[in-house]
Amino acid sequence: MDYIVIPPATEVRGTVAVPPSKSATNRALVLAALSRTPVEIVGPLDSEDTSALAACLASMGASVAASSAGLRVGGPLSGPSDREVVLDARESGTAARFLTAIAAATRGRFLLTGSRRLRERPQAELVAALRSAGADIEYAGEEGCLPLRVSGGSLRSGSIAVDASRSSQFLSALLLAAPALEGGLEVVSSSEIASAPYVGTTLDCLRAFGHHVSVEGPPSAAAGAGARPIKVVAGRTATERYDVPGDYSSALPLLASCGAVSGTVTVTGLAWPSSDADAGALPVLQEMGLAIEGRPGAVTARSRGGLRAVTVSASHFPDAVPALAALAALAPGESRFEGIGHLRLKESDRIGSLAALLDRAGARGEAGETNLVVRGPARRRDGAGARKLPTFGDHRIAMAAALLSLALPGLLVENPGCVAKSYPGFFRDLESLTVRP
Repeated sequence: MDYIVIPPATEVRGTVAVPPSKSATNRALVLAALSRTPVEIVGPLDSEDTSALAACLASMGASVAASSAGLRVGGPLSGPSDREVVLDARESGTAARFLTAIAAATRGRFLLTGSRRLRERPQAELVAALRSAGADIEYAGEEGCLPLRVSGGSLRSGSIAVDASRSSQFLSALLLAAPALEGGLEVVSSSEIASAPYVGTTLDCLRAFGHHVSVEGPPSAAAGAGARPIKVVAGRTATERYDVPGDYSSALPLLASCGAVSGTVTVTGLAWPSSDADAGALPVLQEMGLAIEGRPGAVTARSRGGLRAVTVSASHFPDAVPALAALAALAPGESRFEGIGHLRLKESDRIGSLAALLDRAGARGEAGETNLVVRGPARRRDGAGARKLPTFGDHRIAMAAALLSLALPGLLVENPGCVAKSYPGFFRDLESLTVRP
């Protein structure tokens, strides 16, 4: 489908079960593939990103099979000795970063590649860190990006420093590779960490799989918690089951729909309270004018009147920024989202993509190098006819466009199928909440 029409709604009302967490599913796939005994992954997300990672791990020797509860995954990993294995991460930056480190710790020869956009996204800091610990990795194309040739089994146990200022996935990739090495790894970020809460998600998964995690020393005032060395060593007893939690990144647009139009929405399947990165955006929704109530297993959002503009540092909840920016476009006044330079390196240049989207919807979006300024409220342009909202093939931008379409007439969302990357049923679930005259 080229575009989807979402007629404006008068209200949103109802309950939706949120999809499983993409972040937790991907981490569980890696850790289960490193286990010598099969692990039951209960309720994993089935999306383009997770299937890409699962297929690559299977090519590396993992057993990946559907089960009544979800997936049954086990190792050990080992590539064939007579040929190079091609690992196609498709559009998944998470898979690309995790596989780079896992391949370096796994015997075999691997060529890691992906889509055109993925081959533009950065890998240099992770490759440099892995090379410092003995990994034999060569660029097969442009320096600093995919494709990569990895001579597996070359990564050594010890200490590694990594610059995670452009992506926390560089740090998480090293931590996830640690259980594959005798003696593990001690990893420290040499910089501030972009989207730092995702490192906490990685540590939670490592502990859930029975691995030993220790964080040394007090935080540094200069570099934050990332300055503390994190030591990960494989546990002696492997877990047999991992339950995937709900996905706050997917829940945020549904909760934010109460701000686009009036109403009350409950999203179930969410941990509460939660250290999830995008759970950190819930106070911003409150500041914008929504009432948020959490309880174990669910979060409810309720409209309380008009929206308010905000100024916020959003560096720790990047996937929530598109939904927040869409609400900001519907609020009177100027909103600012600061500290989001790493959004330029996502599935699209999300700062530029959001500015273009908001302009097309009738608001004003100004893209800075590390920030986004939004001036609302968006207004329909007389005589403009139907307007197609660009999504740039980016699932988060498409979800933001859907929120704008709930509130404003005459909008068409381009390339709605791109939401399959993380939430294939998004438009169906959003429609189940809408109330129209």
